[in-house]
Order: sequence, then C-alpha cells, then structure tokens
Amino acid sequence: MSSTAFLLLDKEPINTIGVNVLQPLLKTQGLDVITGTDISDVPENTRLLFIETAVNDAWGQLKEQLVNLKVSCDIVLFNLDENPELANRALLSGIRGVFYTTDNADVLMKGIRLLMEDQLWYRREIMCNALNRMLQFNKDALHKLTEGDIEPVKLTKREKAIITLMSKGSKNKEIAEDLNISPHTVKTHLYSAFRKTKCRNRIELLSWAQQNIPDEIR
Repeated sequence: MSSTAFLLLDKEPINTIGVNVLQPLLKTQGLDVITGTDISDVPENTRLLFIETAVNDAWGQLKEQLVNLKVSCDIVLFNLDENPELANRALLSGIRGVFYTTDNADVLMKGIRLLMEDQLWYRREIMCNALNRMLQFNKDALHKLTEGDIEPVKLTKREKAIITLMSKGSKNKEIAEDLNISPHTVKTHLYSAFRKTKCRNRIELLSWAQQNIPDEIR
C-alpha cells in the first residue's frame, strides 16, 4: 500500500501553494496526495499531514485541529508567515517541519526529501533556539541537583523502556507495538515521566534522560 500525504487546507487559503506547488512535488516522491479542509478526513495510511497555518491565531487553531486527529502520522506546517515563536512551539511539540509562504520550489523539495528520510525541516535559527532552551534546561537541572535536597527521580521500568524507544526515534504507535500495549497506555506513562522529571515536552525528557540515566536508555 502506498503512503499518503494529506494537505489540510484553510477554508480561505491565502494562496494556492498547496495545490499548485506542494502537491506535484510530493507526487515525485511516490506519495498519493489528498487535499481537504476537515482533519477527520485524514486516512489511516497517511505518512505526512501538511497543515496550512496562516491565520492570526494559528497556534490556537492548530491545537483544535490536532485534538480531532485520529491518525498517527508526521505533521508539517506550511504557508506559515514569518512567525518564529510558532515555529519554536511546533518544534518543541514534536511537529516535524515548517514551510513558509516565501519558500520556493527548491526549498520545498529539499525539505520534503529530508522529511521522507524521517529528519526534521526547520530553519537553522529555530533549531539553535530549541537547542539553547534544552541546554538551559540542563543547566537548571544541574543547579537543582547540586542543592542536595532534591528527592531522586524514580522512573518505572516501563517508563524507561518507553524513553529508550523514543530516543531511537520511535513514535507512540510503534512504541505501543514493541511493548504490546495500547497507544493510550504509552501516553499515560509519558505523562507520568513528564510529571516526575518536571519536563514539559519530549525534547526536555530525552535531555533529562541523557543527563541522568544515560546507561539505562542505550
């Protein structure tokens, strides 16, 4: 079965990049391309979900859409205006990449190829910003550890197993299959690990694990 790229278009798009440029480029990579305006129409075999993100309250609308997403797939934002904060939020939330309204066909093609190789597609400054946030988190964590009055974090074997698989790039659905549990159970264990480690997202959790239990996640 071939993989699908679904283009979730805004009902009042600011331009036609989704149909006229992005669609043919995706087809060159062997993807079936479907367009629509309702996230509930995303099919089960979708590999890449491109969400048009050009409205003023883009983050708020994006969160509403993702609540209704029933398919496990990589998410990419496109038609994004120059909005560094939204791009930062997207990266730290696990969204795989961002394309801007100013990106030409060559940039789009390069990004698509990297996404097909399971890599991220963000501008250098966005990646640097995320790395700086992660390094600051490590610095704060080290400072807390040296205070000497912090209770050690105790993760369960299942929580450590999930973090180990996550560090290898596995998604929730793949983790669930490897551990023979449901995706919902995976999320429950992840939330527990977030709470215990005081991490806000996957990047911080992986950073915490590399700092505190490196031998246990290899």
